[in-house]
Amino acid sequence: MIHKYFTSTQLSSFFIVVLILSSSYALSQDIGVQVDRNQGIIESIFVKKDKIVFELDSSNSNIKNIYVFSHDSLSERFFNEPVFDFRPRRKLELHKGVKLYVNSYKSVDYAKNYSDNSFAGIVGSITQIDDIEIEYHKRIGNNRIIGIVGKIKSVNDIPISYHINYSENQRGKYMGKIQTIDDIDFKFHNRHTYSELGKYVGKIKEINGVKFEYIQSYSGNVNKGSVGKIGKIGNIKIEYFKNYSNNSASGIVGKFKSITGLDERVIIY
Repeated sequence: MIHKYFTSTQLSSFFIVVLILSSSYALSQDIGVQVDRNQGIIESIFVKKDKIVFELDSSNSNIKNIYVFSHDSLSERFFNEPVFDFRPRRKLELHKGVKLYVNSYKSVDYAKNYSDNSFAGIVGSITQIDDIEIEYHKRIGNNRIIGIVGKIKSVNDIPISYHINYSENQRGKYMGKIQTIDDIDFKFHNRHTYSELGKYVGKIKEINGVKFEYIQSYSGNVNKGSVGKIGKIGNIKIEYFKNYSNNSASGIVGKFKSITGLDERVIIY
């Protein structure tokens, strides 16, 4: 027994250290994935950076919503359960349909009719809400070719970058998709035989070491109805009913079966 080797004071110190380490580990969680279990698709990806939560549309990996909170505890609560009740109350539309949510604000500023803003198509778009600063990519360098002119470049000094026009990025259909949000890195599946057969070309492959795997197309058609669906996120496994005779007779081939496993690096909604 553990109490035979430690005094009560040592035991108290031990459990305090364990509690602190556990709390720190839990708070380091900054990736959330919303999965449509029936369709087997990723609907949204959430990224938490301090008081700001970014929501990405999985279909095109663009930022669709930005949630700005007054305290870390509020952003943490929303990140753990991104429901309407925990979302900031006020909504403002930025450029290209991106929405920013904040509880309250007193001032707003916009991109003026300067030549560089005009070329980028952002004239009249919001650039500041109180002390929240939004910067957009201008029409310079290869930005037009990459397809990121007018996309968000930074929010309050949190830099956002996109995959550039390398040949493999173009083949994989992820040129112009999110590459980084601050220190969080996004990778996508390239085009190759398996990804083409598995229908996951250009889909998310990895976020900061958390790997995303999709149901493969195997011989025997055992994965009929579920090929291309999300099958694994980190250590979390998602299963669908196989193409077996009894499942086929029951009409459940390819339908969601179970989600199992645990990965402290990511939340599955």
